[in-house]
Amino acid sequence: MKPLMRNPLGWCKTLPVVSVLFFSAFYLFLWFYIGPQLYHHFEISRRSLFFETGWPFLRDYLSYPSGPSQYLASFLTQLCYFPWLGALCITLIAWGIYRLTASLSAISKDSLWRVICYMPALLILMVCGRYENPLSMDVAVLIAAFFSVMYEKFSPRHVPARVALFLIICGVLYYLAGSAALIFVALAALYEFYHQPKPALGVLYLLLGAAVCRLLDTGVFKPQTSELSLYSNPFSRTVQNLEKEKWTRVLEVALFVGIPFIILLVNSGRWLAGTMTAARTRAQRRRDKSVFKQRIPGRFYQGRLNWLLQVVLLALIAVPGVWFFHKFDELRKTLQMDYFDCRRMWPEVLAVIETIPLDNDYGPFYIHATNRALYHTGRMGDEMFAYAQAYNMRDLVFGMREGHNEILMERMELCLELGLVNVAERIAYEFFRRTNDRPNPFVLKQLALIYITKGKIETARVYLRVLSRNLIYGSEAKDLLGRLEIDPLLENDEYIQRLRSIMITTDNAYVFYDENDCLTRLLNRNKYNKMAFEYLMAHYLLTRQLDKFVENLPRLDDFGYDSVPRHYQEAILIYESITQKKIALGDRRIGAETLRQFEEFNSIGSKFEEDKKVLWQALAPRLGRTYFFYFFFGLSGVTQ
Repeated sequence: MKPLMRNPLGWCKTLPVVSVLFFSAFYLFLWFYIGPQLYHHFEISRRSLFFETGWPFLRDYLSYPSGPSQYLASFLTQLCYFPWLGALCITLIAWGIYRLTASLSAISKDSLWRVICYMPALLILMVCGRYENPLSMDVAVLIAAFFSVMYEKFSPRHVPARVALFLIICGVLYYLAGSAALIFVALAALYEFYHQPKPALGVLYLLLGAAVCRLLDTGVFKPQTSELSLYSNPFSRTVQNLEKEKWTRVLEVALFVGIPFIILLVNSGRWLAGTMTAARTRAQRRRDKSVFKQRIPGRFYQGRLNWLLQVVLLALIAVPGVWFFHKFDELRKTLQMDYFDCRRMWPEVLAVIETIPLDNDYGPFYIHATNRALYHTGRMGDEMFAYAQAYNMRDLVFGMREGHNEILMERMELCLELGLVNVAERIAYEFFRRTNDRPNPFVLKQLALIYITKGKIETARVYLRVLSRNLIYGSEAKDLLGRLEIDPLLENDEYIQRLRSIMITTDNAYVFYDENDCLTRLLNRNKYNKMAFEYLMAHYLLTRQLDKFVENLPRLDDFGYDSVPRHYQEAILIYESITQKKIALGDRRIGAETLRQFEEFNSIGSKFEEDKKVLWQALAPRLGRTYFFYFFFGLSGVTQ
């Protein structure tokens, strides 16, 4: 009688342990650390990717080679708006490429060589870590690998029929995935070279494949679409590729040639091993096999050792990759901050900014976003100088005249909130000019709100109708269109009514604006514009115009301040110390802690006033997050 369970752990023999562990970690790392939602936001803010539902948008993609794969990649990018779903899409694509690579290489899952099949997935993860959208290349590679597997499984025996099938697949694949068809050409040539074996036919495939792609590119499709077919070709010098960072392009090149290289490596290894063992007889091989079985009963244990070694090898390979991600940690935080800022997630903005240094091109954006978040959380007057501020970046509203698209978006929204509606409108059109009039959902929404505020409802409807075709933001636009049908001027909308009550109707081009004049005019238009007041006071503090700051202190009564904000107290003490004039605060008082810090600042300052470097080192740990420190050094938010 046979035993009920010869090997109690035998079920693990068929369980893809390594792939389950690897792609589970892949998914979790993407979801919780990298954040696929940042790809979606990056494509919108930096590249103005706008995905529309409906036939006209799809028709444009179907009109050129690689359009179908580009359309699918754009659709999947929209799903990255939901972090868990975006991570799942990228993980499934990476898993699909791994499975197809394993099928093409025919490596047993128990073999240590199986590790090599995970290399494309690791390359995908590394591209993700550099915050370039990986889906365009990944989808094209997946399609090419799929057709390669289908060719190997269903290719007929007769050479003419096999060549005909190759040409058909090559043409169809070039239309679907553009230059990624060359991956199929290389894999089909390797299959003919090693498995049939027909080396001459493999060489012929390489020539025919290149000829078919060239013929379709120049003779079938329109000449102006030729560059579009190169989107999936990392070797091409398209505008899209040239905009990418150097190492991102290197990784995409490695992914493009990765599967053919793996198949070439594996088959060359098999050919070499076969050559070395050709002298062994069949009987000897049977004897060796039987001895192996006698010495190691239960083949499962050898398999278990192999998958454990696979896990160890993958972990060792992944460690440099994780280090690679940390090299771009600052970029991740920048994208996070822009993502939170656009969605008005103010506590999250402040949490991120504390971990970012300001010594880069995004310094003005960081400061502007921080100050805006502080205002909306009611902490601007108390904590502004607890965060990084710099005298050479002291312009609060109009300082971000140059820079990336996210800087324009930040400035546009800030101007609209302050009441500079016409300025916000001009910035929106400047954004469109920079992006070649490509629609952007954030900018479209802001333009709609601008024209609703100005009473130009029909113009607002034009932008809302465009936005309503977007897969993610379309529902919000449709809701606003429905509200306009019921209440054309949105007289019951508090946000719109607030903008109308504070907006300046006559202004000049923003490049000529003086912030002092601009913010003062806003307050003259509506003295209860609290945002304009706090920004005006912050402007005076940043520019060290304490006389004008003191002149506007009576405005505290217009907004019902129960106490003087902390940084205002610090500025008052400095002003009184310089001018020897006492400021009347009414029922409000300077806090005891502020007085103590002022005395400490003066005490330390008197000891080291001859050596500014030593003075910095003495003051920064204690008072680096106060206006006292900023007024003297022109920097704040420092602790060392």
